[in-house]
Order: sequence, then structure tokens, then C-alpha cells
Amino acid sequence: MIFVPYNKFKNIELIGEGGFSKIYKATWIDCKISDDDTIDYSLQNKSKIVALKKLNNSKNITSKELNELKIFYHYSLSGKSSVIYNNYSSFVNQYYGITQDPITQDLIFIMPYYNSDLTHYITKDFFNNNWYHKLDRLNEIINGLTKVHGVNIIHRDLHSGNILIANLNYFCIRAKICDLGTSKSATENDDNNDNEEDNIYGIIPYVAPE
Repeated sequence: MIFVPYNKFKNIELIGEGGFSKIYKATWIDCKISDDDTIDYSLQNKSKIVALKKLNNSKNITSKELNELKIFYHYSLSGKSSVIYNNYSSFVNQYYGITQDPITQDLIFIMPYYNSDLTHYITKDFFNNNWYHKLDRLNEIINGLTKVHGVNIIHRDLHSGNILIANLNYFCIRAKICDLGTSKSATENDDNNDNEEDNIYGIIPYVAPE
């Protein structure tokens, strides 16, 4: 994971907004990410379309803002995570690095850009995809959850908007689990949050009724 100066991003366009962050599409100039999504510092004059996730009011960074990176770092260090920086082998969305807004000082995550999620994939292309393709996506989601759970991480906010559909090439489509912001380690000590069991995570249609 690398730090990238903010002036290396051009054509920044807001494409989504939530309660805690904003998502932008941008062109990363002088990019050090190869075509197979591995870091290569020898690359020259390469540009790449990426997604920028800006954390609102994160000028004074706390452990809460850093939780998403902490969880990803925990996951990437595990031998069970496979080649985490390789886009073709991972079922969990990766992070290329971080940057910072020079005006607001907000922290920004740099991630691959995908133009679809499971919600749009199902509603827009449902009848254009046969059941083999749909079962492939289901299998990929299961694989992603298996890897995440295999390193004792609980997502806590899994829904169709947090499953991206990656068109890796003309022949390869893959579902990738993203947004680890509310995730936690299953072995984490909860002493700092006595009311942890009372907290509700996620969006209402996907929250267990109990």
C-alpha cells in the first residue's frame, strides 16, 4: 500500500455519497499499478481509472477512521488471503493506497474502479445473465466471505451495494466484497465499547430482525 500525492489525480468526479464518506471516480496519472493490479514502481507515464473514497471529517484521524485500513491490513497479512494485491485472484476488493485532500485534509482511500454492483447487476442484467453466471457470482461471494471469516473478520454490513461487479476483461467477471469500514476482528477485545451488543450495523432491509 502506497501514499500518492493528491495532485496525481485528475478528472475527479463525484459518483456516490453516504453518511460517512464520498466516492469519486478519478484518473490516476503516473500510476504505479500494473495491468494485473500489482504494484510496480518501474512503470512510467501510465494512467488508470480508480475510485477514491473520501472519509468525511477525517482531518483528525482516529482509530474509527482507520478501521477499514486496519481490517484490510489484517486480512492481507494472513496467508489465507491469497495474493491480495492481484485483482484476478481476490474475491475481496483491494486498496492501492491512500492520499489526502489538500484543502480539507480528509483521508482518502485509493481503490479499483468498477462501474457496477450486485444491485445493478441483478436489476439491470438479470434476464441477460443465465443461471450459470448467477451461480458463479454466488460462488465468488461465498469465496470472499470464506476468506474474510477464515482470518476471523466479521463484515457486519454485507448487502448488494457492498458487492462490486468487476469486469476484469472481456471474458472474466467477478464479484468482490467491499467496504470493510464497519468490520471487526472476531477476536477483538470489546472492553472499549461496553454497549457493543446493542449497536446495530448495516441498512434496515439487510439487518436480521432479531
